[in-house]
Amino acid sequence: MDRRKGVDKWRYTCPNGHTSWDRTNSHLWCPACARAADHDDDIDPEHYELLDKSAEKLIPWDSVEVVS
Repeated sequence: MDRRKGVDKWRYTCPNGHTSWDRTNSHLWCPACARAADHDDDIDPEHYELLDKSAEKLIPWDSVEVVS
């Protein structure tokens, strides 16, 4: 996926639907989830899957190749 392309940015989100995620060494981190976690203990900002909104399925993080 190429996050510079608007289509990819809006297609691939964190499991909670946020587009503002960042990659780390072994997972993705979502600042929008982190802000929400400040108010709700059930939300975790660290994710190991991306949501492909077009295919409506979760993709394991280790299967994702990000071009930047």
